[in-house]
Amino acid sequence: MTEKYSAAGWVVQLSIPGKAVQGDQWRGPALTDAPTFQFYNVAVAASDMAIEAARKKAGAAEDAPMTAVRRLSPSEVAHVGLKTGEARLA
Repeated sequence: MTEKYSAAGWVVQLSIPGKAVQGDQWRGPALTDAPTFQFYNVAVAASDMAIEAARKKAGAAEDAPMTAVRRLSPSEVAHVGLKTGEARLA
């Protein structure tokens, strides 16, 4: 059964792209590393504002790909000890 509640916060994902390297004549350019992700728990109810709070906490550039991936219930926010408006690395 799906829970129906208003979000008290969000889990926000920051995507960090892999680094490109020069390939050879057969393979062309390649990535040395696969992309990695950082996740932030954010105690902000609006997803767009939660993304901006996580962006500020991470010190990420304006064009860094960030997405609100899951709502946090009031009990989840309380369990991880977030205060309203706070963002913390998950």
